[in-house]
Amino acid sequence: MNKFTQALPWSQSIELPDHHQWKHTNQHALLEWKIKARSYNTTVANSMFIFLFLFTTILFGWMGEIFNPNSSKSIAIGIPFYILTMAAIYGTTHQKTKFAYRLTETGIEVCEWKAPGKGWIITLKWLTAIAAIAVLFIVALDPSTFWVALAGPGGIGLLYLGLANSSKFQEMHTEYHHRTHEWARYKKISIHSSRPVIGLHFDYFNTHFQAMDKGTLFLFCKKQQLAAALREINRKRPDLQPINESFDIY
Repeated sequence: MNKFTQALPWSQSIELPDHHQWKHTNQHALLEWKIKARSYNTTVANSMFIFLFLFTTILFGWMGEIFNPNSSKSIAIGIPFYILTMAAIYGTTHQKTKFAYRLTETGIEVCEWKAPGKGWIITLKWLTAIAAIAVLFIVALDPSTFWVALAGPGGIGLLYLGLANSSKFQEMHTEYHHRTHEWARYKKISIHSSRPVIGLHFDYFNTHFQAMDKGTLFLFCKKQQLAAALREINRKRPDLQPINESFDIY
């Protein structure tokens, strides 16, 4: 059972991109960690998911008749597409970015990247297989529904093959950033009041507006990592006292 759970996509360890190189490799790491995090306002995203879940369920139930036990055609086509739609909505409102942090005597290095989600492709693959099995049972009960029932898993199967082999889909969902900050840059330290996120505030020159602007470096971590991260930050910047407050995450 342990081997099975370890093989699941969400149980895999986070590996840095092959081309990534830390800038201060010659310096000892005071602290380093990797994490997958939702780098946006999760309250808004969760509310959007609940609304879309209710709307989609009502829409498919009312117009698609997926909850009508007397409509095998609607069930064969509707349920696979309902699950696919909900998977797409969830993947949109709950998408995560990978972060790797490395704290040294010089400052903080952050590697932030996105890779095409394998979970989405795996979901399509298994959904196609499950829908195909359902079609066999439906066709066995009513052979006249063969072509109609085939449309559900057949359409999902074509979508799976298209996404799995699309280079443009891979490029669209790939992103990479490497940032290096020195300790002296920060003006304020914030601890998010409802999430284990540290905000390191700094000033920078905004080339678009040609004026000074304010920015924030977000350190996403697990609750059990928060104290260790704050301890190292306070050791390097004892002049700044962390403030518990709510701040925008973007």
